[in-house]
Amino acid sequence: MRDPSRLCVTSGGDEVRYRSYVNHTVFAREHGFTHHIGIGLAPGIQTVYYYKFELIREILPHFEWVLYVDDDVYITDVASRSIEELVDQAEADDRFLVVADGPVELDGTWTRLNSGVMLLRNDPRTFAFLDAAQDRDLADIEADWDPATEGLYTHGDQDAIWRVIRDDPAVEAEVAIVDHRLLNSREHYYDTALTDAFAVHFCGPGDKPMRVACFGRRFGLGQELVSTDLLERYSVRRRQTMSDAEIAARRGALVLKAGSKRVRRKVAFVRETGRWK
Repeated sequence: MRDPSRLCVTSGGDEVRYRSYVNHTVFAREHGFTHHIGIGLAPGIQTVYYYKFELIREILPHFEWVLYVDDDVYITDVASRSIEELVDQAEADDRFLVVADGPVELDGTWTRLNSGVMLLRNDPRTFAFLDAAQDRDLADIEADWDPATEGLYTHGDQDAIWRVIRDDPAVEAEVAIVDHRLLNSREHYYDTALTDAFAVHFCGPGDKPMRVACFGRRFGLGQELVSTDLLERYSVRRRQTMSDAEIAARRGALVLKAGSKRVRRKVAFVRETGRWK
């Protein structure tokens, strides 16, 4: 897949926060894809998660496929041809969207899918799907959400995306939900190699730059999660690392923050009930 109009790797959404844009660009260059960083600002956005819809609408008409990637996702198996293979399979099956299932997190939570990485086809069905998801009222979704069958409610776009798929059998038949290791995995699913999954997603709360640093150290990488050979090949002069002292300071700050939250909860409980326990 060397036609630059075939696929665009698109990242951004509402802001660019991390060195992941270097990672995404290197991956795109290695595979002959285009890379675009965009900010999907538009009137009437009800949640920051919906900026990605605007970004996709802007870029998709110019390409056959868009690989949308959140800015806290890093591609680890750079040589993998899983994207090419997923596109080929989706075209053979006449699918317009490919997303990953939501892996079980360290705290035991899970979701039916995760929208941090999505493959979207330039197809009228895709644009209709984006409109349908963005038109969903998140309050209505939350009101009848079933954690037993739908997992964790995340107050964002993936809840709306899931409901559009769930509620329309025709749409469900035209969407592929694949194993997270093929598209959008987590740190704890990596054992010994960066090829254990296609991409690692540092989703959820916490200090994401520190999480990236700790993950990268396992494999001798900096904040870009790109090998030295590839950084040299693509003339990346500015490279970012995190020192032991900074990691220790960030960990200490997280402990203090957690303690402060516990104190605030306790104070609120005492004020509400007049009891200590």
